[in-house]
Formats: sequence, structure tokens, C-alpha cells
Amino acid sequence: MNKFLIRGLWIFSLLFLSQNGYGQLFKGEVLLGGNLSQVDGDMVVGYRKAGFCGGLGLQFPFHFRSASTTKPWAVSMEIFFSQRGARQRNYNYNPIDTIGLTTQYKFKYLLKTSYVCLPFMLHYTDKERYTIGMGLSYNRLVSVDEIEFDVRQTYDTVARLSSDDLMFVLDLRCRIWQQLKAGFRFEYSVKSMRTRTFQQSVYYDAATRNQYNNTLSLYVVYVFNEKRTDFDNKKERKEKIYYY
Repeated sequence: MNKFLIRGLWIFSLLFLSQNGYGQLFKGEVLLGGNLSQVDGDMVVGYRKAGFCGGLGLQFPFHFRSASTTKPWAVSMEIFFSQRGARQRNYNYNPIDTIGLTTQYKFKYLLKTSYVCLPFMLHYTDKERYTIGMGLSYNRLVSVDEIEFDVRQTYDTVARLSSDDLMFVLDLRCRIWQQLKAGFRFEYSVKSMRTRTFQQSVYYDAATRNQYNNTLSLYVVYVFNEKRTDFDNKKERKEKIYYY
């Protein structure tokens, strides 16, 4: 774990533990959900790898006009654990070799990675219900396991994954009830996490590709220190019709 990540964790922990003392400034969050992920640039297609995601967050609400009574904008920082990777179960692979012959065989692949993530985002909330956020996430690799053709790969047989990954983040949230919200998140590597050469056998040409993390997340988030809204009451009043 490098110095940047350690400092980030320390600063985040300090702010989160002291957020009660700065109740008018910060909102605390607890996030919990799951991932569907793939690695662009490997031999597998589709969001087939499921994993866990969850963590804590802090938001600083603000408005560009200081005189405004509402604060629809916010900047946030999170400490997030995320399981990613790629999976393929017994795919019928039909490569064409260097002399034009086709061979069919089963291709089985599994890549499991775990990251500690520090996302930084800018959010905007519309009508006290919908929130869109965008930013960057610094990710630190904490574990990796790669199995190909039922053989566990080592760093002697494949290229080493980068310990650091920077990802673009797009985040969408919808209020379910008061401080409880449902969220969807898309993340994609800004730079490749490794360059790997695939060599199926001596009879096939090697393929060298850059690889990128590609992740979809569904989660729920509970926000502390957020004022209760009368959004539901407004909806009921709007739908109620009186006849005289």
C-alpha cells in the first residue's frame, strides 16, 4: 500500500469520525452492493464476473451562489472495496492457426481481482430525488488470482497487473425513501492495467493486447446528516384531487 493510499485513508478516517462535529458541512454515507465486471482486451466477452462492492463516503454540499438556501451540488470522497475480474466457462473456441486450419477446444478462464478504491466525484441533485455524479477513482490492487485452461497463472507465465489503476466514474442515484437511495455506477480504466500476450499454442499467432477494467455496479446508499425531505408528501398532495 503506497504512501498516497495511506494518507488518503488517514484523511478520510479523520473526516468521517469527526463529521458529527461538522454537521452543517459534511454528509456521511454507507454504500453496499455488487459488481458485474469484465476486462477489455482479454479473450472473454461480457459482464460475467460477479463481485462485492461497498464502503464509506463523505459529501460536502454547496451552491455556486453563496446566498442560495439550497445546495444541489456536492463533492465527495469515498473509501471503497471492489471485487472485479473476468470469467468464461467452457466456451467453444475455434481459432484458425497459421496454416489456415480450424481447431475446436474448450476455453475456460477466470480472473479475480480485489481493489481498495478512493473515488473523488462531483454530484448534482435534481428535485431532491435524482443525483448524477462524475469523477475519477484511484484504485490499489490488493489481491489477484488468474486461472486459464484450469491452470493457475503466475507472474512467470503472464504479465504482471499494475498495482495502481485510475478509472473514470459515472454515478447515478435515485431516492427510495428519505436518506435511503439506490445507485448505479459505471467505471472504466483511464490507462491500461497491463499489456498481455496470448499464445494458445505453437501453431497459432500470438496476440498482444492492452487490458482495461470495465465495471458496472448496483448498490444502495444510506446518507447520514441529510435533512428529511417532504418529496413523498408533495407527490401525494399532487395526486390527490378534490371535487366540490
